[in-house]
Amino acid sequence: MSDTTPTPTTATPVDPPQAARASADTTEAPEAPASPLGESGEKALKAERAARRAAEKATSEALAKVKAFEDAQKSETERLADQLQQYQTEAATAKAETLRLRVAAETGLPADLHEFLVGDDEEQVRAQAQKLMAATAAATDPRRPAPDPTQGAKQGAGKDQLTRADLAGKSPEWIEEQRRAGRLDHIQNITTR
Repeated sequence: MSDTTPTPTTATPVDPPQAARASADTTEAPEAPASPLGESGEKALKAERAARRAAEKATSEALAKVKAFEDAQKSETERLADQLQQYQTEAATAKAETLRLRVAAETGLPADLHEFLVGDDEEQVRAQAQKLMAATAAATDPRRPAPDPTQGAKQGAGKDQLTRADLAGKSPEWIEEQRRAGRLDHIQNITTR
């Protein structure tokens, strides 16, 4: 096999700074051989290591507090930004709805059709309203059928006939005059050819 293949070990890997710290801590044992620093040098080294650990602990605590403060500020800022976005969206929706309703009212478009008006500005919405009005005017109303010219009285073919309601409150002379003119033929069941 090649030399790059790792060999299995049972020991856990340790970072070099941690390994150095662990070896430094083991040198403090009384069985250790006398160091070249001497007893006072060892005390200074121990004091320096303790000071370094305290400084690292204080630094990590300070960094944690700064991070917590930034997170608290960030979440407050994000909350306000989300709220601002929501209000802007609601305002834009209300503004667009108001524009559609106003244009529909001004153009005479039925209120239930205003939802079909789309556009970014009033000019586009007005153009849409005009198109919609033209389309609805062209459509036939199912309650009013188109007139059939083959039915009913022909123009100029006969005289306008009066109804009994038309005769109410009229003088006998006027009614006689209308009878002679042929306008009461329908009431009298007189047919003409």
